[in-house]
Amino acid sequence: MRNVKTWGILFLCLLLLPGVAYAQKRQIEGTVISQEDKEPLIGATVIVKGSLSGAETDLDGHFTLEVDPDAKFIIVDYIGMKQAQVPIPKSGILNVALQPEAMNLDEVVVTGYGNFSRSSFTGSANTLRADLLKEMPVVSIEQKLQGMTSGVNITGSSGQPGANASIRIRGMGSFNASNEPLFVIDGVPVTSGNLSTGSGSEASYMNNAKTNIMSTINPSDIENITVIKDAAAASLYGSRAANGVILITTKQGSKGRTRVTLNASAGFSDAAVDFRPTLNGEQRRELLYEGLVNYAQDQIAKDPASFTQTPEEYANANIGAYTSVPALGYTDWKDVLMRRAVHQNYEASISGGSENTTVYSSLGYQKQEGLVENSSMERYSGRFNVQQKIGKRGEAGANLMFSQVNQEMNEERTSSINPFYCMAVATPPSYPVFNEDGSYANTYPGTNVNPLRDMRTDYNRVRMTRIFGTAHGAIEIIKGLKLKEVLSYDYSIQKDARYFNALSGAGPKSGSDAQSSKGFIEYGKLISSTSLNYVRTFANKHHLDVLAAYEAESFQTDKAAGEKSKMPSDQLFEPDNAAVINSFVSSTQDYRLLSYLTRLNYDYDNRYYIAGSFRRDGSSRLAPEHRWGNFWSVSGMWHLGAEDFMKAVKPVLSDVKIRASYGVNGNQPGSYYGYMGLYSYGKNYMDNPGSYESTQANPNLKWEKNYNMNLGLDLAFIDRIFVTLEYYNRDTKDLLYNRPISATTGFLNYLGNLGQLNNKGVELEVRSLNISNADFNWTTVLNLTHNKNKIVALDGNLDQVVESSWFIRKIGLPFNTFYVKEFAGVDPSSGNALYYKNTEDENGNLDRTLTQDVNEAQAVPYKQVDPKISGGLTNILSYKWFDLAFTLSYSLGGYSFDKTGTYIETDGASEGNRNLPIYELDRWQKPGDITDIPRFVLGRSDKVSGGSSRFVHSTDHLRLKNLTFGFTLPHNWTDKVLLDKVRVYFSGSNLLTWAKWKQYDPEVPVSGEVFCETPPMRTFSFGVEVNF
Repeated sequence: MRNVKTWGILFLCLLLLPGVAYAQKRQIEGTVISQEDKEPLIGATVIVKGSLSGAETDLDGHFTLEVDPDAKFIIVDYIGMKQAQVPIPKSGILNVALQPEAMNLDEVVVTGYGNFSRSSFTGSANTLRADLLKEMPVVSIEQKLQGMTSGVNITGSSGQPGANASIRIRGMGSFNASNEPLFVIDGVPVTSGNLSTGSGSEASYMNNAKTNIMSTINPSDIENITVIKDAAAASLYGSRAANGVILITTKQGSKGRTRVTLNASAGFSDAAVDFRPTLNGEQRRELLYEGLVNYAQDQIAKDPASFTQTPEEYANANIGAYTSVPALGYTDWKDVLMRRAVHQNYEASISGGSENTTVYSSLGYQKQEGLVENSSMERYSGRFNVQQKIGKRGEAGANLMFSQVNQEMNEERTSSINPFYCMAVATPPSYPVFNEDGSYANTYPGTNVNPLRDMRTDYNRVRMTRIFGTAHGAIEIIKGLKLKEVLSYDYSIQKDARYFNALSGAGPKSGSDAQSSKGFIEYGKLISSTSLNYVRTFANKHHLDVLAAYEAESFQTDKAAGEKSKMPSDQLFEPDNAAVINSFVSSTQDYRLLSYLTRLNYDYDNRYYIAGSFRRDGSSRLAPEHRWGNFWSVSGMWHLGAEDFMKAVKPVLSDVKIRASYGVNGNQPGSYYGYMGLYSYGKNYMDNPGSYESTQANPNLKWEKNYNMNLGLDLAFIDRIFVTLEYYNRDTKDLLYNRPISATTGFLNYLGNLGQLNNKGVELEVRSLNISNADFNWTTVLNLTHNKNKIVALDGNLDQVVESSWFIRKIGLPFNTFYVKEFAGVDPSSGNALYYKNTEDENGNLDRTLTQDVNEAQAVPYKQVDPKISGGLTNILSYKWFDLAFTLSYSLGGYSFDKTGTYIETDGASEGNRNLPIYELDRWQKPGDITDIPRFVLGRSDKVSGGSSRFVHSTDHLRLKNLTFGFTLPHNWTDKVLLDKVRVYFSGSNLLTWAKWKQYDPEVPVSGEVFCETPPMRTFSFGVEVNF
């Protein structure tokens, strides 16, 4: 009996042991979020250290886990985040914030023909993630790139809101064809640049060449931007990618509960630099008086009998003709014409989805005033994106974008209604704005012109409406083989309206009556792409990715513009109210592009990579016999860091990759009918309608081609410092160029292929994760670019071509090289300007003798526009709830030509009724003065004809390009009001500038010629972002 009891007790103990053990386990729960944006991480792995017990976070980042009583640590892991090991709290509540593995994140490079991880990409590309782009106060996406990536140079032709920008990736590659990169949004090439209604003088008159269709895109809708710089991926786009590719990936919905983001900001702007500071009224009067005295002294020295007055008497008698004192005092024209511009921006987005469907939608409104009253931009934008899985093998999606931009632009030509020309040149302080009774004064003597009145009454308005839609469907036919179809349509219409009041001083279009103009230009681009993609892994080591595709692109543009005058009233602005037709132009143009392409990517064991692509393009812009072009690339990479023999140095040298690529891509003519002979109709011949041949045919016109080599080295040190070094060599052959011909043919030039252009350079990028812990993170990115551009060949035996008054295209020199008379300073004894003669002897040697006679000096090639070194430095810091990011951009070794200087720096030859620059205070005044500003003689006749190096100035500068400072409210605050995140922030652009030459902004137009363009704005913005 005792044995039975004993065995019974043992049996009960065995039955109770699991229950006792189970009772000893405890439950841990909590959430996993991103340290960077405080968003929940879905699918993060939560594992008890030393066991197989674990869980995954749900759609809200929440997890529940049972742990043994002796368990001490939990490991939390998520792709792209640093793994965290945290102690198990006694409370059982565990909330974890994972830090992005910022410098080791295997970014995805989206090429449009397949996505590749950064670690396996054999070409040259830089990806800017959302954390580097957020909250920059910009109106156009190109502005986000300046200083952020190597090899990319962005310059604006105007600082007006929404104005067009010039982008150069690894230098310029063409004379006449486009130098702009191809923009691709979510894998689809789109229309970029400016939409110009008129042509030639009409385009200048409508003043719409500065509009920018990319300003229709809301920068806040962008997830990341990838810049492709070499031929390895760019050749996939063939004739469209000769100048690189900018790939824009927009935001999409994510799985999980629906999330709403609201963002509102407002602020103000002024000029980024002090625009062309000038002498005030008293300083100008003093200088002009001195100039009159000097003139009289010179005339007396030449012929004493010709002057009956003393120099002072002559100056006193004539000073009133140049600088009278207005009844209301001298005018500060900058204060009159410029303003502090304000801006506002409101955005709302919603994102969410299930396992099979994700949706993203956004609305945005932005308004940015310009620096003068008749300059502004207003944008309404909306976007909708949906992605749908269909069964186990199918997927479909659609993306629709709508935008409307209302833009008003101030004049920027040599005209009295260009406010910045007035400030710098045309309206000196002695010109009044108002009469004593408060009415507008006739500012210019002998005219009815008044810049302030004209700026308020005249207008130049543009409305751009854009609809961009894409739809795609894909099906996996068999495992690894996917068939995909993409259809996109990009439609834009721009409407222009312009009005000059009856008294307006509108330059070449001015008259005694009001003038009104209207125009429109309509663009439509339809692209269809069918691709077959096979991806397969063999034996766990052989990775194969093969694609074949067919594409068809159709493009059409329709435009018209007209101008009328003789308006019956200054209250009637419509051209239909005018009596006289001054001009009317219209056209309809189209082209087609057909393409066949294939690519292959293979790697063995993630160590040895090879890739190749081939594309055949046929363009209607070329004659049938030259219509088709072949473009290809080959590339490879050796992942040296994955080799066994590198394990010994892994603690220091974490990774090494060596890359190489070579390929060919092309450029087609900008003219849709460049190979044809064109006729213009409607011309009068002996009072009868007639026509004439306006463009000479060239049936031999062919593709311009780029031959591009790239060598790259990627290094990683201690898993914290990442270095990328690249060397490239880019040859452009069969350049498209308007070849000069004899005028006896009836033409001045015709479009042909000639010459060769070369760009070679070095790029360096260093990314460093300086500090990374739970509370404090600090990341630094430094990039540097050196590009050398030169002309290798021109037309036949032609050695050089002089263009305009101060540029030369010469073999062996950069394309943008100045051609000027070399200024040698000021003679300390006389105050006269000195020049090097620079006449050339039979051996090619230059005579460096000095002369005071500018006509004895010979123009020579002198300096170049492009900088020798440029780049940027970005820092991203976060400490608990605070975040700070800023970018410094810099440029060294570049120069510009100050065209305005030829108006206001002629030592007295032309300045009598003009503004005068502030540096005239440093002029020569007495023997022994050491200065670069010559003696001022009002009325002298020896004005510099053509260009002088006096007007060539350095563009060296350092600029605080962007800065953002934010504070995210702690979660225990926001949870109480049912909000996921609240962040307040300040952001600014162009906040500080250190420049060698301070008369105008150092980020000059791409040509290097500077006039009176609107300067860029310095912007201050304050905002709040709310997520729930």
